[in-house]
Amino acid sequence: MSEVMKALRGSADPLENDLARVYDHWQEVKRSQGQRAGLGYEPRDISALGAVSVISSRVLNASAGFEEIDPDQSYEALVIKYPERFTPDVIAAAQERLKLGASKVQEFRRQDIQFFVKSSAIELFGEPGVRPTAESWVGRDAALPELHKENSYADEILTKGFRGLVWLHEQEKNSERGRGLTAVVEFGPMQPDRRARVLDAVFFERPVGKELLEAHKDDETFIASIGASRHSRIWPISDSDVDSLLSAVREKAHKIAQYENQNPDPHEPLNLEKIEDATALRQVVLRRYQSAFRQALLSKRPNRCAITGTSELSVLEAAHIIPYAERFADRDKPENGLLLRSDIHKLFDALNRAGFAGG
Repeated sequence: MSEVMKALRGSADPLENDLARVYDHWQEVKRSQGQRAGLGYEPRDISALGAVSVISSRVLNASAGFEEIDPDQSYEALVIKYPERFTPDVIAAAQERLKLGASKVQEFRRQDIQFFVKSSAIELFGEPGVRPTAESWVGRDAALPELHKENSYADEILTKGFRGLVWLHEQEKNSERGRGLTAVVEFGPMQPDRRARVLDAVFFERPVGKELLEAHKDDETFIASIGASRHSRIWPISDSDVDSLLSAVREKAHKIAQYENQNPDPHEPLNLEKIEDATALRQVVLRRYQSAFRQALLSKRPNRCAITGTSELSVLEAAHIIPYAERFADRDKPENGLLLRSDIHKLFDALNRAGFAGG
C-alpha cells in the first residue's frame, strides 16, 4: 500500500477517507479487466496538490476512465457529496457528467451529429468575405469557441474530429450578417489552438433563424438556449435536438414551397419538406455529404470499382462495409470503405437491407 493511500485512509477528513475507497474500487475494476492495478499519477498529485485540487482538475478536464467505473465511485460523486469543498464550476461539471451517465456518454460518442456551433463567419475563419458555400469553407481552418465548463466532458471528442450544426449570428458584425441555422459541417480533429479543418459541409437552402428562436424563447428547450446565448459558443447536442432543428428547416422549406407553388423533386436530398420521419431526415442530410469519405478512399484505394473494375471516376461511389446506419466510431475511416460503381453500390445497400453485409 502506498504512503498516500495510508494517509488517505487514516485521515481525519471524511472526503479523503472516501477518496481512498474510490481508489480501491478503481484498482478492483482494473484487476477484473486483467490490467495492472495502478493509480498512475494520482498519488503523486494528491501528495503535491491535495485531494480537492486534484479532484477539481480531473472533473473540469473530464478525465478518462469514467465510463469504466461505478459512477457512485467517481471523482464526480465525491464533488456532489461534499459540495461545500468545491467551486460552482466544478459542481456543475460533475452534475452534468453524472446526469449523462456512462451509457449516455457512449451514446453521445456514436451520434452522427454531436455538436452545435453558434458563431459568425468572421470569428470562425478570421477574415471577412467568406461566403456560406462548400467551395468557400472546405479546406479552411475554423476557430472553435470554448465549451462551457459543464460541457467539458465533451472536449476530448472535439480532438478526434466531429460533425456539427453551424448557426451563424444574425446580428450584423463588420458589415456581415448570418442567416441562423446554416449548415451541417464535418470538422477534422481540433488542434491545441482550438482550430479544426473543415472537411465537408452541406448548406441549407432555407436557413431558419430569428423566427425559430422567437417561437421557443420561453419553453426551456435547447432551441431556447440558442437564443439566450448572445456570444459565440459550442454545445454538445442530442439526437432529439438535432431532429427538432432539422425538422424546423424542413417545415420552412415546405411553407415556402407551398407559397411559391413549387413542386420539387422528392428524390433530391435537400428537398427536406418531403421527408416526414425525423431519423430519415437526419440520415438524408448526412448522406448528402460523403465527399470527404470518398476522397479518402480515392487516395487509399485503386481508383476502380472493387467488383466490376470500372475506372470511370464519375460513377465511383464510396460504400461502407459496415453500414452507415450502424454509427460505430470508425465508420468513416477508409478501412471501412469500398469504391463501387453507382449501380453496384445500390445493389450493395439492397443486400444489406435484406440482411447481408455492406452499406
